[in-house]
Amino acid sequence: MSAIDFRAARAQVRLAEVLELAGFVPCGRFGEQVRGPCPVHRSQTPRSRSFAAHLGRGVWHCFRCGAGGNVLDLWVALTRQPLHAAVIDLYGRLGREVPWLPRSRKGEAIMPDL
Repeated sequence: MSAIDFRAARAQVRLAEVLELAGFVPCGRFGEQVRGPCPVHRSQTPRSRSFAAHLGRGVWHCFRCGAGGNVLDLWVALTRQPLHAAVIDLYGRLGREVPWLPRSRKGEAIMPDL
């Protein structure tokens, strides 16, 4: 299995894009933060404000179900796929190339410096 550059994958996708794919309709906006029903636990009331996403920072949190994280974590939670499969799925839906890690001469993925 090829290795994905998850750092690059996270940086190249905006949280607003994932929220749009999820059909998220905010009921409030405060600067770069949007609030609304949680797409993860599927809030039933459209006026719910349990879900908060900071579009500039690319992070989200639900105050009801406790889920939260970055843009990739949201797609994993929404699709209920493992991270590797979820990134491939997300990039396919966005029509983008998956950021793969380069391979060494031996065929091993070269891990980026942290």
